[in-house]
Amino acid sequence: MLLRLIAFISFFAVACSKPNSSTFKAYPKASSWMGSSLNIIGGKTLKQLTLPGTHDSGAFWLSDTPLPGADYACHNAFEIISKETEQPMVTVMKPWELAQDQNIYNQLVGGIRYIDLRAGYYNVTNTWVTFHYLIGSPIIEILQNISQFLNDYPTEIVIIEISHFDGYPTAQNIADLQQMTLNILGKFIYPVDLAFNFTINDMINSGKRAIVTMESGYGNVIWPGDSIYNTYADSPVVKTMINFNTQTVAQYMNMTLPYQIFKISWTLTPNDQTVIGTVKPKNPHTLIELADIANPYLPDFVNEMMAKRYQIGNILIIDHFESSAIMNVTYLMNGIS
Repeated sequence: MLLRLIAFISFFAVACSKPNSSTFKAYPKASSWMGSSLNIIGGKTLKQLTLPGTHDSGAFWLSDTPLPGADYACHNAFEIISKETEQPMVTVMKPWELAQDQNIYNQLVGGIRYIDLRAGYYNVTNTWVTFHYLIGSPIIEILQNISQFLNDYPTEIVIIEISHFDGYPTAQNIADLQQMTLNILGKFIYPVDLAFNFTINDMINSGKRAIVTMESGYGNVIWPGDSIYNTYADSPVVKTMINFNTQTVAQYMNMTLPYQIFKISWTLTPNDQTVIGTVKPKNPHTLIELADIANPYLPDFVNEMMAKRYQIGNILIIDHFESSAIMNVTYLMNGIS
């Protein structure tokens, strides 16, 4: 059945020229790249910079337990593969849910300055957790890792977007998450200023080196979720993703977003065809392998956008970041040499 189904599926092809990263080179140490470059970026605002980020940052480790209420894509394909291979659903699914393979602290030490933190409430243990359909690490541990990084590297800033809130949390559960965030990161959080007129130096000199957003915000400390303008192609096809981002960056250059910073997603999203295609040895078998198809094309994209004098948003996110040139392009985009 499965092989007959595959016969009718044309799995996506990479319809781009071979990537060329020859213009990129090694730059300052990633763990403290902002502090090492304050002579260049210190006087700039977040709207004048492009910061590197990870997509589904908390999906570096996942359990075998689904989060109640969390939806998952490709369920038809997962069910087919599970039945045909006689493997448990979670065994088939998990490789397509893991988006990173470094924990949050290591992501930050690796240069990442935006964290996509998807929070779900697990009512069995009354715990806030990361998730990508499957339950991941406790949110409290993630926040503690971010706090540790900010303590260890006093010239670096971090943007944390806490979103989704699946698992049927109550208003009190959400209030508890807000308070937990303030308890752990409160001393680092820059107060809400949607004009974005403050500079990197302002943040570092004040000691307030984190921006935290949640869907509803929280007073003048936790920023509203729509402080970040999100975009993504929602496709498993490299060419489609590149074309989408080319158009998105062009639109961004003509937009006025006085109260938001702009995010570009260099990510591929699997669909049923992608998952079913795993029976073919040369096709990607995991989300990380899918990311590794897209990541080599980032340098050429950046070169093309910069040739047009385009800024590639304020946040650029990626899956499996350490397999990419995201730090090299970050330095280039921000004028660091």
